[in-house]
Amino acid sequence: MTVYTYRCPHCSEIEAIFPIGTAPAAVPCPDCGAASARTFSAPMLTRTPTAVSTQLQRAERSASEPEVVTSLPRRRSGGAVALHPATGRLPRP
Repeated sequence: MTVYTYRCPHCSEIEAIFPIGTAPAAVPCPDCGAASARTFSAPMLTRTPTAVSTQLQRAERSASEPEVVTSLPRRRSGGAVALHPATGRLPRP
C-alpha cells in the first residue's frame, strides 16, 4: 500500500492509501466533497540509519529540552591519550 497526496481546491492536502498503480487521478474531499487532484512529489527512496536518526532527534530535542546532568561524567581509563592506533605515532611532549 502506498500513500498518495491529493490537493483540494477549497481545503488542504489529503492523504489516501491505495495499492501501487491503482490510485485514481482525483478523489472526493472528505470535508467539502470537491474533486481533489492528485499531486506528485519525489519518492522517499532512502532511509536514514537508526543511529543517525536517533542522534538527529536528540539534537533537535536538546534545543528546547536540554538534558539535566546530575553528576559529572566518568573519566575513561587510559589517561588523556585516546586509544586509537594512529595516536601512537604522534610526537610526545
